[in-house]
Amino acid sequence: MNLLAIDTARHEGSIALLCDGAVVSELPLGKGPGFGETLFQAIERLLAERSLALRDIDFYAAATGPGSFTGIRVGLVAAKALAETNRKPLVGVSNLRALASLARGAAVRVPVLDARRGGLFAGFYAADCEAIRPDAYCRWTELEPELESLGATLVSNEQDLFEADGALAAASDAVRQTAPAALAAAVARVAAGDVATGRACRPEQVEANYIRRPNARLPRQAQPVRR
Repeated sequence: MNLLAIDTARHEGSIALLCDGAVVSELPLGKGPGFGETLFQAIERLLAERSLALRDIDFYAAATGPGSFTGIRVGLVAAKALAETNRKPLVGVSNLRALASLARGAAVRVPVLDARRGGLFAGFYAADCEAIRPDAYCRWTELEPELESLGATLVSNEQDLFEADGALAAASDAVRQTAPAALAAAVARVAAGDVATGRACRPEQVEANYIRRPNARLPRQAQPVRR
């Protein structure tokens, strides 16, 4: 099986090629915006390095966000166009789920990304990278008690979040892990797992994962009943 994965959802774009269950190449696209100007040339270069053509790709995968509206659209539209043109299935992978797959040894992992202005995009995933609850928008004050109750580990590829003025500056070193900036390889591996379990889709069925406030916040903890 040959699978091509595209991630242009956030600051660091990348593409990756997975062949027979292993990622054989990952190519950074640099920082966005502007991925649309270089994406197809990068795909041609990546395939040429492996002496492959688009007709040799069996499945496509795209990072669906959260992230930049423009970035998400660039990658998702490109992946849909390639899949439709070549009559191949497509797998959409949340960037948060891709991050969760990179956590090491954590039974419950909480991937986090910067949502600007002190906010966070967060997901809750089991060790098999299946979601425990939907991806959501929150702040650290809302997320911290959830981490403690679940014994979860934070994972992010945005180191700025943990700096002195970052949204996660108060997070303990003991409950966090960092991941590589480029996520296309992780997207490819997660997508390959979905292909194996029959979750590849027709291109038109894959949707963006924007997660925008105010309708995508963490659910409030249940309050005790007053008698």
